[in-house]
Amino acid sequence: MKQEPTILVIFGATGDLVRRKIVPALWHLYTEGALPLVFSIVGFSRRDFTHEQFRAYVAEMLAAYHPKRDPKKEKKFLAAFRYARGFFDASDAYAHLGAVLAGIEKEWNTSANKLLYLAVTPEHYRTVLTNIAHSGLARKNAPGKGWTRIIVEKPFGKDADTAMALDVLLGELFAEEQIYRIDHYLAKEMIQNILAFRFSNNLFEKNWGTESIERIDIRLWEKIGVEERGGFYDGVGALRDVGQNHLLQMLALVTMERPDNFGALALRRRRADMLQGLRALEAGDIATATVRAQYDGYRAIRGVVPDSATETYFKIGATLVSRRWQGVKITLESGKRMHEQRKEIEIIFRHPSPCLCPPGAVGHYRNRMVISLEPEERIVIHFWSKKSGFAYALEERMLAFVLRQGKKRMQYVEEYKKLLLDCIIGDQTLFVSTEEVKQMWRFIDPIQDAWRDNRVPLLSYTPDTDEAIMLASGSTATIFSEMTPPKKEREVGFVGLGKMGKNMVVRLLEYGWRVVAYDRNHEAMKKLGEKGAEIPSDLPALVGSLKHPRLVLLMVPAGSAVDDVLFGKTGLAQVLEKGDTVIDGGNSFYEDSVRRAKKLTRRGIHFLDVGVSGGPEGARLGACLTVGGEEKTFRRYEDVFRALAGDAGLLYAGKSGAGHFVKMVHNGIEYGMMQAIAEGFAVMKKSPFRLDLKKIAETYNRGSVVQSRLIGWLGDGYEAYGEDLKSITGSVGHTGEGAWTVRTAKKLGVPVPVIKGAYDFRVSSKKNPSYIGKILSALRNQFGGHSVR
Repeated sequence: MKQEPTILVIFGATGDLVRRKIVPALWHLYTEGALPLVFSIVGFSRRDFTHEQFRAYVAEMLAAYHPKRDPKKEKKFLAAFRYARGFFDASDAYAHLGAVLAGIEKEWNTSANKLLYLAVTPEHYRTVLTNIAHSGLARKNAPGKGWTRIIVEKPFGKDADTAMALDVLLGELFAEEQIYRIDHYLAKEMIQNILAFRFSNNLFEKNWGTESIERIDIRLWEKIGVEERGGFYDGVGALRDVGQNHLLQMLALVTMERPDNFGALALRRRRADMLQGLRALEAGDIATATVRAQYDGYRAIRGVVPDSATETYFKIGATLVSRRWQGVKITLESGKRMHEQRKEIEIIFRHPSPCLCPPGAVGHYRNRMVISLEPEERIVIHFWSKKSGFAYALEERMLAFVLRQGKKRMQYVEEYKKLLLDCIIGDQTLFVSTEEVKQMWRFIDPIQDAWRDNRVPLLSYTPDTDEAIMLASGSTATIFSEMTPPKKEREVGFVGLGKMGKNMVVRLLEYGWRVVAYDRNHEAMKKLGEKGAEIPSDLPALVGSLKHPRLVLLMVPAGSAVDDVLFGKTGLAQVLEKGDTVIDGGNSFYEDSVRRAKKLTRRGIHFLDVGVSGGPEGARLGACLTVGGEEKTFRRYEDVFRALAGDAGLLYAGKSGAGHFVKMVHNGIEYGMMQAIAEGFAVMKKSPFRLDLKKIAETYNRGSVVQSRLIGWLGDGYEAYGEDLKSITGSVGHTGEGAWTVRTAKKLGVPVPVIKGAYDFRVSSKKNPSYIGKILSALRNQFGGHSVR
């Protein structure tokens, strides 16, 4: 990095963000020798400054934050600053800026990296970005030309629509690896320590979930008020200022699954996965699951409108749709002018059951862990121990880790140092991804809308007291009892109770769904009735037992069986009403799904196609789902998909047919992978060595490149049937997906020799059984429960 000349361009260089955060952070990086050896900062703003006047302006900023400075270092630091005057909407100003940058590169006699920092308010983003595009400053990274990256400050839009519009604009100019969206909370030392504490130790991670944890409370209480930020804050409010970003990022880090590594891609994906599992509040829940308030005197602040309904405090109850966190209560809380400064994550563990509390104990003894950012950076574990003496009496004790004792730090500077350095290095770990932004707004938008419509009263509280907390406690006594499950009962009709269907029904029942289950096999229905499913006499009775708008999920064999259930004489289309929804979760051909969607849409019935992968085990423990159809319909019933997927994959793939198309190709890939495994193990079976194939499968599955569930299932197959697989047929069964993939690829003009070869082998194996065929049959048996005879 130090050998790469770099130019930092700051749009809005005379603003508050630069004064309070960026310049102090750059000074620290410079004095610590962390900046590139050849480095320049170009300020872009409307003030009429020369280079020297801008340097003097920067010197004033430094003096406010660093009164004791080395004059020689300061002189050299200031020499790196240059200035280009211009209005954000003036295209000629960007041409002038480009000339300034070209002049620096000419002076250095080399192409330079360019880091573009949008230190402007969000309403200027589109104007600045459009002019950056037209001026040619937004070039793609190219070898020999240096990289170009852009930094965008929160908030990322005002809601999901504006956030996505911004994202589309950014995506037209830059690749995702060039975009750095700043949420400075991710760079706080204690926030980074969450990852280290959880995943670099083996103390708590095995108990990190619903079995041991009862609730998670995340709070950001500030003693300060809005102060001079009245005009800005009144247009944002506490929810968008810290709830949509800081609090949700803290939640993601404390609840995310273990990443494959500590790389940016793996960590950002895990954060996004967990945010995706955050259940959006339904309209009926928001009144009892949220509280908002405003401190007395707020409306008198300069810049605040006299009748402002902007919240300065809020508390929200939330839940995660996740096997790990099912039933764990979560609260998100923040407020200005609170009675004390507390920024923390409090994790409350469940009490032992049965409780072995001392005689006469009042209440249960719970353990707590507090990850604190302020007033002190520390992690504290609260536990119980016996008091000394004859009586068996307990007292609460603490184990504490303090990050740094007595060491003062400057607000924001530490975080921005880290973030600026990571931008220069090219590490996106502590920056927010597109998917994270999308999922955060998915949760926040319904709350914003309800508050805007005044469906939740705006309370008031006396500043510098705990009155807001007491108001929230009184207003939200039913915050979780009414919210989980929702007041609107979650129910689904389920048709098709084979190996996959029955396991999916059991899973939905465990997640609190009311399931009305039907199959022509009455014995299958009876067994599920014993587990809590409701059993109708026929399809019309199933539909009649559900409230409108109804949701019916099909898990029936592909082809005519689906059409019969949907469009037969007593099919669902005859009895469902406009506004109802059908989900086809079977392995249907995607062209059939497109046809069925059109036919049902004409009747006013919504249709979603979903590919379900993972076999019967996945259906029971969490399957990988790919969904096609209208996105609005998918979002409406996202809860059912999250319950079925759990911690496994869930993707909205696109319009009707996309879900089954992606699943079809998945199965084609599966054909090829299985064929390669079978051929490889057949070669080893014939080798001159006395190889233990079961142990080889186990070894391959411990860190090798071919480690996979398929290899694991092959090991299980050898365990069950022996290495010779004598009792297994060498003729391999096959369903439609392999043939469909080959046929579709040919139609699209894509050669697929591996998939086609694997499919052709299965077809020919009927007449030419072999050991390779036995392995394939064993694999199909292990993951799908298919017959081995």
